[in-house]
Amino acid sequence: MTARIIDTCGLTCPLPFLKLRRELRSISPGTTIEVLSTDPMAPGDFAELCEALGHRIIASNLEAGVTRTSIQVLADNGDRSVQGGG
Repeated sequence: MTARIIDTCGLTCPLPFLKLRRELRSISPGTTIEVLSTDPMAPGDFAELCEALGHRIIASNLEAGVTRTSIQVLADNGDRSVQGGG
C-alpha cells in the first residue's frame, strides 16, 4: 500500500505544522502518511503534534535538504485544542 504524501516543502513555521494538522482531520486511523518538509523545525513540531493526538512516527529521514517523516495515524483526529508550530 502506498502512503499518502503531504508536501510542505518551501513552507516555514508554523505552516508545515498547520498543514499537517489540517490534513490529519481527513485521514482515517490505520493510514500511513509521509510528510515532506524543508523547514528544520518541522520534524520536531510533527513529533509534538503526533504525541498530542495519539499518532506514531515510524521514521524521519533527512536527504538532500528534505525531511521525510512517516506517520501512522492511530487515533480519532479531533484536535481542536492542539496548539503549536514553533
